[in-house]
Amino acid sequence: MSTPKILILHDYFLYRGGGERLVISLAKNLNADIATAFIGKDAFDPRAEGINTIELYKEKGWSNMPGFRYLQVQFSFLFKTGFAKKYDTIIYSGDCLIALLRLKHKRNIAYMHTPPRHLYDTYQNRLKQYPFWKKALFIPFVRFNRWRFEALSRKLDLIITNSQNTKERIKRYLKLDSTVVYPPCDTLPFKNLGYGDYFFSWARLYDVKRVDKIVEAFTTMPDKKLVVASGGPELEKIQKMAEGHPNITIIGWIDDDQLLEYLGRCLATIYIPIREDFGMSAVESMQAGKPVIGVAEGGLLEIIENNKNGILLPADFTMIALQEAIKSMTPEKSKQMEDSCYQTSQKFSEKSFIEGIKKAANL
Repeated sequence: MSTPKILILHDYFLYRGGGERLVISLAKNLNADIATAFIGKDAFDPRAEGINTIELYKEKGWSNMPGFRYLQVQFSFLFKTGFAKKYDTIIYSGDCLIALLRLKHKRNIAYMHTPPRHLYDTYQNRLKQYPFWKKALFIPFVRFNRWRFEALSRKLDLIITNSQNTKERIKRYLKLDSTVVYPPCDTLPFKNLGYGDYFFSWARLYDVKRVDKIVEAFTTMPDKKLVVASGGPELEKIQKMAEGHPNITIIGWIDDDQLLEYLGRCLATIYIPIREDFGMSAVESMQAGKPVIGVAEGGLLEIIENNKNGILLPADFTMIALQEAIKSMTPEKSKQMEDSCYQTSQKFSEKSFIEGIKKAANL
């Protein structure tokens, strides 16, 4: 019996994040090819890992503008994926389900990181922030894309997802069942390299990650140090917030070696996103033996145990509560949590992830 040919469709490689690491891990361990709309210059490149990768187009000029990018990505997966018919199994990651219209006779599986949040759980918050003219465009856009996403999701043979939190979200919004396979968080050799005098954040700089709240907390605690490593739409805002505060360092995107160094030597990490799908960053922190100051909602409830491997703030935490948690995280307390951090991280290994995917998808 011949080995089935597997293709992973991933919307695009724009950043150096957990979702991108997951797709690369999946491709390497399933001997799968990857097709993606485009690969950004600051992103992980699966070709560097020896993975056969098809890039559907090259971003340039106007095509990297958000509205045009969205249309170009959807157009590419609809009209440029005819080659995928030679594969037996298609695994979808990210916003590329439109390819199902061409590949409906294949075995179609999605690793659904989350139903698109702007269409569902963050929709009302976004709507409140928009001026009238933007609301007039956003409302019909969301209605159409909800219908489209739900119709395409029903064509899938199997949905695998990253946490109980996201499983419940899929059931609530899509009325569909899914299987939980926790993502791999040991794709880098994270180690505890000691206990420095700084806290570390490397969440992408989007409003839902609330890195601005972390920076704000440190602006009135000059005796506490913060290092922020990442990029995204809020980079300029966060850089301005940090101006005049020598205890706050914004270093932008970093490579894997730098991540291992900064994470390995920090006192603890801070990760307080709004209703996070899962929280790979929190597990990576624990693999380095570093506790996480997090928030008691979303997927983080499946990872952080209060005062055991981190500190959980209330979902509606105040700035004072965040600052008190930071002040309470001494080197002694961080070291006491080290063993619990390691124990938690063992549940999220690459080996367990691949075994879980193979079992769920019968590969």
